[in-house]
Amino acid sequence: MDIKDIRKHQRAFLDKAKARKKPVVFNVNGIEIIVNPHVFPPATDTKLLITNIHTKKGERIIDLTTGSGSAAIAAGLQGASGLAIDINPDAVKNANQNFKRQEVQMEAIESNLFDNVPDEKFDQMFANGPFIEGDITDPMDYACYGARTFVEELLSGVKKHLKQDGKLLIVMSAWSDLDHFEETAKKNGLRTSLVATRKSDDGERIYNLYEVR
Repeated sequence: MDIKDIRKHQRAFLDKAKARKKPVVFNVNGIEIIVNPHVFPPATDTKLLITNIHTKKGERIIDLTTGSGSAAIAAGLQGASGLAIDINPDAVKNANQNFKRQEVQMEAIESNLFDNVPDEKFDQMFANGPFIEGDITDPMDYACYGARTFVEELLSGVKKHLKQDGKLLIVMSAWSDLDHFEETAKKNGLRTSLVATRKSDDGERIYNLYEVR
């Protein structure tokens, strides 16, 4: 699938999500998530991230692109507590509803990445942001568009909020600007390593999971 087809797919997926008028229940790796209207739903990249989340009791995590909260819930069900971040206020409300349903020690707050995050260092960070560029006219658009700015702002704040032995797990698609990702990580004194990949259900798209330290 070439980039033009990728862009069409992303646009169609986003438009379908925007058109939803009622809550929908998703089962993400065995976790039941309610996704409200105006909230971007979990997909293949979410499943890739959740499959590789391993936390323990007492750890503090921050999920920087929480959406409906599935990654934070996966960590919380393993005993971690922490913060969940989203720039979309509807996603923040949705995530907090799911946290209450799942009885995990997580709190979602509205923030553009680290802007409203308290001065705290976390054991683990999770991020699953946009992969391409495009016009942003609605909070849901941030899930798909603005990739370069997202990567730059995310990686520039990692050291301030990550413990010395902590790690960031971030999903990047095979069609992301991976050179820009690697260069930005290096610029911020971070090391990246590819830890897992996953294909979409139709086999057309590949997603990569990186560990950043």
